[in-house]
Amino acid sequence: MICVVLISVMFFFSGFSLLRLAAASDAEGAPGGFSFMQLFAVNPSEELLDVLRSFGKSASGPVNILLVAGDEGINTDTIIVMRVDPQKSQVNMLSIPRDTYITLQGYKFHKINSVFAVKNGPERLKSLVSELLGVKIDYYVHLNLKTVREVVDHLGGVEYDVPCDMKYDDPDQDLHINLQKGRSTLTGRQVEGLLRFRKPNVWSDDVRRHYDGSDLKRIERQHDFFNEMLNQKLNVKYIGKIGGIVDTVYSNLKTDLPMQEMLNLTRALPGLSSETLRTETLPGEAKTIDGLSYFIHYEQQSRELAMEMLGS
Repeated sequence: MICVVLISVMFFFSGFSLLRLAAASDAEGAPGGFSFMQLFAVNPSEELLDVLRSFGKSASGPVNILLVAGDEGINTDTIIVMRVDPQKSQVNMLSIPRDTYITLQGYKFHKINSVFAVKNGPERLKSLVSELLGVKIDYYVHLNLKTVREVVDHLGGVEYDVPCDMKYDDPDQDLHINLQKGRSTLTGRQVEGLLRFRKPNVWSDDVRRHYDGSDLKRIERQHDFFNEMLNQKLNVKYIGKIGGIVDTVYSNLKTDLPMQEMLNLTRALPGLSSETLRTETLPGEAKTIDGLSYFIHYEQQSRELAMEMLGS
């Protein structure tokens, strides 16, 4: 969900600026003070202007994007399939718990969050998720987790009502979460802690009312936070922040999503609202296998939900 928040904010800001640039270039015949060329690695030429002009005329259909977030070279923390329909401003997001049990030929591990880090990981994970859900995956986007801190801080923090005291320490991951219950403006590091929290150092009745140690409860919190951040930050008053946001996101982004397709998808974000945004989690249950905790998805229900949310 961290990845979705950042990609959505980036799409929104990029869409407004690129549309303004396209209109200006048509009127003046020059790109003016456009600052995205270096970030997109595109020279200020007719090629860029052609892309921008075609952006407003193209009729891009729905696209399924595999969104993953995690630290470089290790397991992914978040896995989501997002379907974006630019024509309807509809965005559907299906979260896949990171402990989902899978089998991969020639690979001894069985948690889906370990696949991205193997050789040819992006393509193998795309193929695996496509087979698991029975739908086509068009592209992938991977974002380094550290980006959440920088982008949230760049936006001045996010106001959020923390449901309970959250205290958790994992020295192996250098992860230290210390949040107090109540509504406040969270910094980037605090938001990262909120979105990664699923169990405390010491359990209390208050924590148990909101968490049970599973990834499912954490996904519920991520969905709630995304809606809150969407309401607060997808606003034109933050347009002045776009340069730093795009710079931060792109420097930590790996994707096979072409620039032309990315520009097409930005058309969906300005019209995005709670009515056109749908978030769901893969149906299933937690089970212990050989002493390890896994999420076992319900195959038939999962495919039916995926076809409803992500299919043609």
